[in-house]
Amino acid sequence: MKLLRPSAAAILMFGAMLVYGYLGFVTIGPDERGAVFFLGSYSRALEPGPSWYALGLETLERRRVTVRREEFGFTTVSAESAEQEYEDDLTERRMLTGDANLVDIQFVVQYQVSDIGEYLLNVVDVPALIRNASQAAIREVVAKRPIVDSLTGNKEAIAFETRERIQQVIDEFAAGVRIQEVQLQDVEEPEPVKDAFRDVATAQQDKERAILEAEGYRDQIVPRARGEREATVNQAAGYREQRILKAQGEAGRFLALLTEYRRAPEVTRDRLYLETLEQILPGMDKVIIEGDSTENVLPYIPLGRRRDRP
Repeated sequence: MKLLRPSAAAILMFGAMLVYGYLGFVTIGPDERGAVFFLGSYSRALEPGPSWYALGLETLERRRVTVRREEFGFTTVSAESAEQEYEDDLTERRMLTGDANLVDIQFVVQYQVSDIGEYLLNVVDVPALIRNASQAAIREVVAKRPIVDSLTGNKEAIAFETRERIQQVIDEFAAGVRIQEVQLQDVEEPEPVKDAFRDVATAQQDKERAILEAEGYRDQIVPRARGEREATVNQAAGYREQRILKAQGEAGRFLALLTEYRRAPEVTRDRLYLETLEQILPGMDKVIIEGDSTENVLPYIPLGRRRDRP
């Protein structure tokens, strides 16, 4: 029995298939995404790692998907030196607030490609779309708020609302981009009115300090006043109990005396008389004469002597 030998054509075909298959292998980097087009139509996306596509029938386009940034109100001229240099753009940074004031805002938008197919097919110039959407979004957000929100503590809220608004516009165009962050850089009042705004900010700080001092004084004086009130109430309650007990004691003593008087009126009357004299006589000027000595006593009235009365 004879062994069948492969023909040269089959060997060439097999070799060509190996070469073709080898040439179709590609490695997508970790910061890349690939888009495969089959006969000109979008077919699929390639994630990082080894992949294969049909060379000749399919074409591959790669795009870096690292985080990119767009600057508004300024432009970085030199970012490689130790001290970065910037150029201001007044037309982008000046905005109108909700209370009809002007404010200068410099901000940065960071974004990243999330869908390579949408990114390549739906929008011709994605950076231009992001710039236009970002400027429109932040002006819309700032126009709904007073200037104090932009200059003080509501910068995070403005940045968050701006990011959400930009993402909403990007999604309407299906641009395949995810807005990572909106960072407000320099936010300040225009130069001609800067001193006036500083005075307003100083007055606001003085107001807050005065409020804190007043609240501290209130926290100090109110507990003390409550304590004094409780002490006064307790003293009044004690005095009331004292007067009630004293009145009850005097009433009881009077009732006891009345009972004794009804039993022996003469004795009780004499005792009351003697007790009254015991209270009166110690404070009087008096002369005591014994027995029959009154016959030789000359009546004497001290007309020129002033009597001290208690």
